[in-house]
Amino acid sequence: MQMKKTMLCMMLGATVLATSCLSEDQDFAPVQEQGSEKGQLVLTLSADASFSQQTRALNEADYLNTDNYTVEVWNVDKDKLVYTCQANDFEAKVLDTDVTYEVRAYYGTEYAKSRNDFRMEGSKTFRFTEDGASQSVNVECGPTCGKITANFDESMGNYFNSYKVNFGGTAQLGTDVCEWKQTDTEPWYVAIAKGSAGETITYTISLTAKPDYVDGSENGVVTGSFTLKRNTAHTLNIKPTYTPNVQGSLSVIVTIDDTTNDKPVDIVVPVTWI
Repeated sequence: MQMKKTMLCMMLGATVLATSCLSEDQDFAPVQEQGSEKGQLVLTLSADASFSQQTRALNEADYLNTDNYTVEVWNVDKDKLVYTCQANDFEAKVLDTDVTYEVRAYYGTEYAKSRNDFRMEGSKTFRFTEDGASQSVNVECGPTCGKITANFDESMGNYFNSYKVNFGGTAQLGTDVCEWKQTDTEPWYVAIAKGSAGETITYTISLTAKPDYVDGSENGVVTGSFTLKRNTAHTLNIKPTYTPNVQGSLSVIVTIDDTTNDKPVDIVVPVTWI
């Protein structure tokens, strides 16, 4: 018995896309006139990067433009790619029923850490009904990373000759770190494990104090951690605190700002001098 067919089309916003793409399988056939054994699937893409902002290293707005995305349709039952193209080249096709399919959309490349690229992706599984009823599928895409930034208060130079932060701790980073020097301004995009409730980011603030403000060793460290989830941004704000004539009084205040708290809490963190 000949398998029924269902028509697949895609709309991004209000634009109908009508140029050809690459078919990897015979599951797709040329579009035919719609009859009782066909149904229409309207596929939409949406992209959300909540931490979006302009940086010198990259333009995050490019990741919100779904025209830039690659679209793949997979036959889940066969674990086989049957159709792929750029999102703005997608056109209507006839698709077999009685098959489970997955639409995958993505843009960019995932790295354990990067300052000039990250990955946006999303997927949705669907299955046509025998009667070919119309249905809509929306694939929501988001970043596979979180974003971390350090912000040194301008008064740091009054008390320290040098300072930096090393971020680490994620599964993909392993023993590697994201180094934030005192002159850095560009954020780090750090890959976060799929399906997780976030990963623990450790930070080590390395400080070299000016001799006038310490007795003994001039080198010190401050350590801590926070949880970073996909599609979130955290800023480590660091500023000095010093009380004259009090031994060991040179410390730093650390504020971890995840942009969701109305009143970030300042934590006075003593420096471990080594």
